[in-house]
Amino acid sequence: MEKKNGHSFAISTSLRFKPNDDSENEIEINKNLLSPFSSILSPHHDQLKCYNDACVGTVDQFRKGYNCTFFVYGQTGSGKTYTLFGPPNAFNGKSLEDENVSEVFKGISIPSTWGIFPRLVLHLLGQSGVNHSSVIATAVEIYMDNCYDLMKDKQKIAVAGYGRSCKTSGRGGFIETTQVRRDSTGKWIPPSTTVTRPKTEGYEMRGAKSVIISDVRTLLNFMCIVEATRTSKSHNLNERSSRSHCVITLSIPSLSPSKYMLVDLAGSERIVKSGAIKDFTKAAEARNINTSLTSLGRCISALSSGNSFVPYRDSVLTMLLKQSLGGKCFTSVFITGTRDEKMSSETMASIQFGMRCARITNQKQTTQKINFKKMKEELRAELNDIDEDISVMIKSGSAGGLNPDFPKSLQLSFMSNLKKYHAHNSALQHCKQHIKAGKKHMEKPMKYEESQVRNLQGILLRSMTTGVWKDPCAAYIKKMQKRTDIVSSLKGMGENVESVPKMEMPLTFDNLLLGYNG
Repeated sequence: MEKKNGHSFAISTSLRFKPNDDSENEIEINKNLLSPFSSILSPHHDQLKCYNDACVGTVDQFRKGYNCTFFVYGQTGSGKTYTLFGPPNAFNGKSLEDENVSEVFKGISIPSTWGIFPRLVLHLLGQSGVNHSSVIATAVEIYMDNCYDLMKDKQKIAVAGYGRSCKTSGRGGFIETTQVRRDSTGKWIPPSTTVTRPKTEGYEMRGAKSVIISDVRTLLNFMCIVEATRTSKSHNLNERSSRSHCVITLSIPSLSPSKYMLVDLAGSERIVKSGAIKDFTKAAEARNINTSLTSLGRCISALSSGNSFVPYRDSVLTMLLKQSLGGKCFTSVFITGTRDEKMSSETMASIQFGMRCARITNQKQTTQKINFKKMKEELRAELNDIDEDISVMIKSGSAGGLNPDFPKSLQLSFMSNLKKYHAHNSALQHCKQHIKAGKKHMEKPMKYEESQVRNLQGILLRSMTTGVWKDPCAAYIKKMQKRTDIVSSLKGMGENVESVPKMEMPLTFDNLLLGYNG
């Protein structure tokens, strides 16, 4: 990374070319266009070379308390998902068997095809030490400009702004009304609105489920869920085309409050070339992907040209990447492309995007060092306060649930259908994982489970419209999301949370419409 002005540094950019089957029809790229890239990887370079050149330098920065981001950009089918994660079914139960293991990485035998993300996690686990030997991970996808939690069967979650990036109106502040105030002439002074803003600014995901990764097995389980639940389809240019942006966030709470974000961007595509123009759903997905990537391009252009205004709010993707682009973060951009003559315009567009990224400077700022003992005590105290608030809300009826005014038979029928819905939904997810792992004869069971889930989902939604089940208030949902985040943080710091009562996220009409899993 090129250091500038002591505390500023350029975003690190790398370029990788995908192997081309037709070597006779390869384009030649002007070397001057490639000069801004800190690393250029040819088709014969392996995954280990990619990791060492593009990512390994950020590990020490992350452990020192700096926020880090790594994202992959390129046209569809250029090898983004392969670079970041690996080939399809690389994380099934057989991936660590002797015949599939071909490399020793950080003392662990792994397949040589594993990408940057699993290597980064193993690297962090190997360097974390005995007292903090686990990594906290969340995984979400941005599909059709909405954010869904891959660890909770794609429940929709909020992306909220904070600091100066968040619009705050008078209604959003706290109105001080404890005393009447008057000026020197005796004229009444209206109550003031006090708005407190945090020192940091940006956007964050609210309520994403955190998963603890402590060894290779838990890493495999995490990746199997991501691969099975992320939206992907095939088209003319790619058999496994990601139809959403995938964002994975890593943290080690016992080491520092910093976060490492990895982003697998969906590939830009021309719907005529990909054939998506013939399918309404694929065409709509492609339009949303291209729109969000265009928004990202506008932000990059504004930052590289030094504009004071950067349109981060144009899309959910750019909101989440605000701190990574021009903010206080070590950022690495990995561009993938191909020398195939048929894709020359797309490859040149990707290279130009990387060149603009190389002109952006971020600010070097470490996260504040904290007293972990004090932090644990504060989290425990906050958890107790939240539990008390939740208890009050439950007693007041704000937590929603079954409507006691309805007959007992209707209440029992609703809960019975909800239990069946959970069972079939769980079976459906298992079928999807088995199919992605290559297991045969699972299509028929999957279709059966899908039909049962849709049928029960319709029954429950119709029941909810009658009022037999009441949605919780917004304040209760926020409390539950905050509680989930605190419990996950305590787990990641090695705290024993078995004594903490388990609470499920509340059922709402909107969540059930999207596929509620509790």
